[in-house]
Formats: sequence, C-alpha cells, structure tokens
Amino acid sequence: MKTVACIIARTNSSRLPLKVLRDCGLGYSVLELLIRRVKTVSAINEIYLCTSSHPGDDIMEDIAIRENIKLYRGSEESVIDRMIEVGKRTEADAVIRITGDNPLTSVEYLPSQIKAMEKHDLDYVRLVDVPIGATAELIRYSALVDCYESMDPNISEYMMLFLFNPDTYRCGILKPFSEDYSDYSVTVDTSEDLARLKQTVKFGKERIESPERISLDIILDAYRKNTHWPALKLSNGGPVKMPYGKSMPFNEFKRDMDSRKDKSHQIRMN
Repeated sequence: MKTVACIIARTNSSRLPLKVLRDCGLGYSVLELLIRRVKTVSAINEIYLCTSSHPGDDIMEDIAIRENIKLYRGSEESVIDRMIEVGKRTEADAVIRITGDNPLTSVEYLPSQIKAMEKHDLDYVRLVDVPIGATAELIRYSALVDCYESMDPNISEYMMLFLFNPDTYRCGILKPFSEDYSDYSVTVDTSEDLARLKQTVKFGKERIESPERISLDIILDAYRKNTHWPALKLSNGGPVKMPYGKSMPFNEFKRDMDSRKDKSHQIRMN
C-alpha cells in the first residue's frame, strides 16, 4: 500500500503569528521538528509539505528544499483540495493528514496504523484517548475522494468530523494506553503552547539522544512530572469549534466522539 504523508502548513495564524516558523527549542522551527519526526517512519513512501499559493507561504519552499521533501502549493482555504491533488499525483493508496502546528504528532504509531488499514481493509485510522494534536489521520485515498465529493471544501479543516464517521466509512481506532489523556494537548496554537513545547523537548532531549524520536510515552511522563507547565490541560467546559462558525459544548462533543469510537474497529496493540 503506497502511503504518502501530507503535512498541512501555512504561515497565517491569528493567535500566534508565524507559529510553525518559530523556534521549537532546538535551534530550528516547529515545522522542521515535525518534518524530521515524520521522516523517521520508513513505512511512509513520500512526504509532501502541502501549503497554499499565497505569497506569504513562499518560505515553505525553502523549508521543503532544506528538509529534502516534496512541496505542493494549492488552495488557500481548502485543505482537502491540496491532499486530493497530492494523492492523485503520487497515485497513493492512502494519505496521512498531519497539521504543521502538531510537531509532537505520535509518528511512532503510524506503522501500526498502516498495517491495520491493510489488514482490516479500513478507510480511516486514528489514535484515541491521546492528547489533542498527538494523532495523525490515516485516510484511504478513495475515501478522501468520496468525502471531497460530499462536503464543502471550504470547511475541510474539519474533515475529521466527516471521515471519522463509522456510519459512512470503515473506521479503525488504536488506543495506546489504558488511561484517557484526551484532556491534554501537544498542539501549538498560543505562546503558552510554544513555551510548553520547548520545555517538553528539553525534557525529552535529556532522555533520548535524538529529539526527533521523542515518543508519546516520554511526553506524557514529562507532563505527569511537571503539572505546573502552561496550557497542559484543556478546559472541559469550553466550547468546541465546528464548521460554519458554530460551536458545540465540550461534553456534548466528547459524547459524540465516544459514540464514534464505540462503532469503530478496535485495533489491538502488538
């Protein structure tokens, strides 16, 4: 199964301008940390940095060249358009959606996700009960095309809500831990998030020679030992953003996600 990683990144950000270009704490950018982590996965056939054709994203060309990965520039608003085109160009059987502001995406589980998709003939595979921003989304290309034809491309940043839908697609979930860590976050969206990333990377570097291989186990160990770190946990009472400017109470959103998990194929950890 040919699998292509699509790293989705742009320079526009309202809460933390140019967040993916900021230093991750290792002397290079948040985005470059993510790219280097994805490059450790031998099961991935090609890696594309998927950005927009807006002049403000010209710098992405330099990053792609420096990191020796491929670049696709397309729609400013439609993430799914970019992924569809990359899948078409590469004749991919499956694509991986990873967003640039999730530098600590748990790439160590991607081989298991890929193996599960092949073994159980799944359309969509993700991790569950992990911190926000920790899971990559593995999507069968035919399912992505089907989703594209049935949704508004301009809200495709919310494509998880359409693809992680066991009533429509064959979904699989992988649960790495017995506990639920979904109220934690590893994403970078604010200055507090960036500070937490730098502290996490420093913690990981003291325990593993290659910071690009910091695992979710190490990250969670850092969180447990440093409960004072900024923006460590999410507020369970806050609303969750939905398409078309709508929102959903957190508890209602969690119930909806739990229902989707219950209907999905449960993947056993080897």
